[in-house]
Amino acid sequence: MSRLTIGLIPCPDTPEKLAKSFKNKLPEFLSAKVSDQVKWSVEVTTDPLIGSAEDTQELMEETESIKKQKNWDFAICLTDLPLFDDKDLVVADGDYNRQIGQISIPAFGSFPLTARIRKVLIQVVKELHSHQSNNSMKKTAVTAKEGMSDREKGAVSRQFLFSLIRREHSTPMGKKMDLHLVIRPRFQAKLRVLAGMTYANRPWGIIPSFKPVVAVAFATGAYGLIFPTLWKLSGAFELFRFLGLMVGAIFSIVVWIIISHNLWEKPAINNDKAVRKLYNRTTVATLTVAVLCYYITLFVLFLLTVLLFVPPDLFQSLGDLNESVSFWNYTKLAWLATSIATFAGSIGVGLENEEMVRNIMYGYRQSQRSKYYRGQQDEERNETKDG
Repeated sequence: MSRLTIGLIPCPDTPEKLAKSFKNKLPEFLSAKVSDQVKWSVEVTTDPLIGSAEDTQELMEETESIKKQKNWDFAICLTDLPLFDDKDLVVADGDYNRQIGQISIPAFGSFPLTARIRKVLIQVVKELHSHQSNNSMKKTAVTAKEGMSDREKGAVSRQFLFSLIRREHSTPMGKKMDLHLVIRPRFQAKLRVLAGMTYANRPWGIIPSFKPVVAVAFATGAYGLIFPTLWKLSGAFELFRFLGLMVGAIFSIVVWIIISHNLWEKPAINNDKAVRKLYNRTTVATLTVAVLCYYITLFVLFLLTVLLFVPPDLFQSLGDLNESVSFWNYTKLAWLATSIATFAGSIGVGLENEEMVRNIMYGYRQSQRSKYYRGQQDEERNETKDG
């Protein structure tokens, strides 16, 4: 039984965690799906360049370089860089001759990530191994020029039929590629990459880092609950007013964070317009999800507070309620307090350190990109002053 080693080269953060989760179980899957005549071995080497390279060719060259250094049979990089072929979102590439491949994590969207990535990873390894086996047996190898047989192409299409993944043969590198998977149709691809990049930024992690902001917001709302004005308003407001206040509060804090911490990416040298728009949309999506988590946390805290400390009889009399107090009345009071506290919390967010906010809001890839272009903009300003 021959032994083959597959090297996974992730960038730091989410891709690294995924690669490490594959390490122990992947050999078993490869034995079942690719070949049981091979003893599979998987190694993981994290490389920051995989998370900072700006184009496909640079990624593939770095992958090939590490493969040679480690003396692996195959090497596949896992990047959180969104890859595009014209307007098509690229899922994966494979180069038979160099025995390397690459997989773009954002192309898989948000949940469930692991199963979908593993499926494509196995497909890439299967095709690289098939080419290697054909060469070793001195059979006619499948090349980029000849392409795969119609039957093999059909098998690939059927395998990914419901995941919107389709096989093409052009690449962002401007040449034919043996394996080139893209997302079709393009509209779903845009939604998927936005969801994937937002997921990579881990917006739900805002609460532990923003505990002081939550404390300020909760204190503000709790102080407002002392007075019966909020009680009366919660009984008088219609549903659309609660929704309007919630949307307004979330929108205001998202805009305030972007402006006060300079999170909007501006045009710069070598800054592609389409990619820049994608990253700006990701920033808005990340902040929206993060603030929603923040909002829900405050709502739960206020709901528990009013249920514990606001007596029903007092609520009915001071709140000018015509009917007996129900759980819905407490919900509306907590909802109103949450919206008002969110407006107050935006001030606290504005006082946070800019670098800390970027580290909280961005995953590795977007954080590195942000630092790079901010440095580039500083250089342009300095050149303008010197000139």
